[in-house]
Amino acid sequence: MSLIDPSSLSLHSPLAARLRAHVDYLASPALAGRKPGTPGHQLAAAYVTAQFQELGLTPLPSLQGYGQMVAPELGANLIGVRRALSPTAAAPWLLIGAHYDHLGGNYLGADDNASAVAILLESARALPPLPHHHLLFVAFTTEEPPYIRTPLMGSHHFVEHLPTELGSTSAIHIAIIMDLMGGVHWAPTRNVVFAAGAEQAPDFYRRVKESRASLFEVQSSSVERGPSNVGLDTSLSILPVGMHLVEEIPLVGRMFFSDYNAFRNRGVPFLFLSSGRTPRYHKPTDLPNTLHYERMAATVEWLTDLARRVDQDQSAYAFVPDRMEFPDEVHSLAPLLRQAADRDTMIPRTSALSLWKLRSDRDWLDKLDVTSPTQQDIKRLERASIRMQCLLADLPGCFLL
Repeated sequence: MSLIDPSSLSLHSPLAARLRAHVDYLASPALAGRKPGTPGHQLAAAYVTAQFQELGLTPLPSLQGYGQMVAPELGANLIGVRRALSPTAAAPWLLIGAHYDHLGGNYLGADDNASAVAILLESARALPPLPHHHLLFVAFTTEEPPYIRTPLMGSHHFVEHLPTELGSTSAIHIAIIMDLMGGVHWAPTRNVVFAAGAEQAPDFYRRVKESRASLFEVQSSSVERGPSNVGLDTSLSILPVGMHLVEEIPLVGRMFFSDYNAFRNRGVPFLFLSSGRTPRYHKPTDLPNTLHYERMAATVEWLTDLARRVDQDQSAYAFVPDRMEFPDEVHSLAPLLRQAADRDTMIPRTSALSLWKLRSDRDWLDKLDVTSPTQQDIKRLERASIRMQCLLADLPGCFLL
């Protein structure tokens, strides 16, 4: 059966338990969905601020606190700092961010985006001061409709009103943005986190791939250690994908979906992390008991490793807009597409017409020369990617893609 029952996922590590506790509070009925401008949103901001203080993060003096006000009626971005060990005050910044607002009412937003805020907080706990980079942890507000793609979007406000301590966005070495980090629905993506955007900064992309390879080695050695690991679900698979596979919407064109865009527009190298949409996206069923906390815990551990690797690079990363790593994209998507095209492992509720289209994509991939893709090949991979995303979220009309 390809459908995952979240209640079947055990929670066995202290880190996963802490992640669950964060989500339980942020996505509790008491916070009423964290809609900007509501008491629940204010309670969420107070919680994140208290966690920043407990974790030893300091505020930026220019803000006179942890909050960067976007608008009095909408609330603030929340910013905590861990200074580098380097005596150089002008050390570059490594930013890790996630939005903490949601839709409000009975839309409680466990996956969207309490899951990523929980990972943000536990990454702050796990990361000590780095030798060469200041760490900037940011919980953005006003990412959800109606604010997304407007000047009131929290991340847009952040880059347009950059705190004076940063000077300019060129001081931000990389921005790692997380959204929808806990959802689980289809068995083949049970332990998957998609990593997009790093391909536009070749040296950063190399670090992502190094960290991914190291993760695989650690997990392999853990399995080899034997019986003590039996039954534990701690594996993690980081799959690099290009931004065009996420954003190129048929008949619509390119559309961005989260806070990474504010940084991309300023030429800041970035990484967008997500486990993808599920049928619970933007629905009242997006609840704390539907998340995969052990995968989230493994993500925290991977992020800390990646940050340490990035810290070794003190020179600015070159940013090359629209750069692709097509062979890696195919390598990431092909196994998932083949399983989606198999009736025994297909995405739940896939229609006969969508299944036929997926099988056509599978046959095309089997013959594809990834070393010299045509523009038509690129467009077809984009279409296949969006088709799978549509099916994973159980959106209507997927068969039309």
